[in-house]
Amino acid sequence: MFPSRFGAALIGLLLTAVAPVHAQSIPSPYRYIEEGQEGGLFVGALSPDRGRFGFGPAPAMGFGARYAVELSGPLALEGVWSVLPSHRDVINPARPEGDRKIDEAEVFLNAIDVRLRFDLTGRRTWHAIQPFLLAGGGLAFDAAGTQVEDQPLETGDRFDFGTKFTGVFGGGFRIILPRNLVLRADASLSLWKLDYPDGYRDPERGFENVPNSEWVNNGALTLGLAYRW
Repeated sequence: MFPSRFGAALIGLLLTAVAPVHAQSIPSPYRYIEEGQEGGLFVGALSPDRGRFGFGPAPAMGFGARYAVELSGPLALEGVWSVLPSHRDVINPARPEGDRKIDEAEVFLNAIDVRLRFDLTGRRTWHAIQPFLLAGGGLAFDAAGTQVEDQPLETGDRFDFGTKFTGVFGGGFRIILPRNLVLRADASLSLWKLDYPDGYRDPERGFENVPNSEWVNNGALTLGLAYRW
């Protein structure tokens, strides 16, 4: 009898000691991200400012690719390539205001930039979510170049996007999915210059105080899927 009573008492004592430990164990909403690299694709809407005279690229849906590598602490370095197939208005500055659009031309805008990402929760997620801020810069160019629709214009009246320096800043969040997949949403604002052809500064056409170029804002909303390793 004594051994059985002693065993029962010992088991009861252990259960009593262990029970509070389980009761006080609260799962943490934070999870550490082990992987240090990430690559993926994205699609989204880009809404460029077309400039004072409206000859810049028009808003359209775009796509791109992104590669990121984790740095120390909450920082990560990203390389981004974005493509915007769109169009632009062909404007003739020699015509009266309100009647200057003569055609539309294709645009195949490419932007390549490097961004520094700051993860607000560090290398951890909160309920699988990781919000972030970002800033960076790079280059943008129109791979379509001069189009046949520009030929009716005088050389000094033709708009050429050329190659532009860009600055970008914004933010968003990532959702870390199972199997190292990542769902990501970004909202960003990029800046570049539109150069005005000489014909837009001709006082005999009624143009006054027209600068050589103008900085414009370009908003973007994108959604992407990536893989971490």
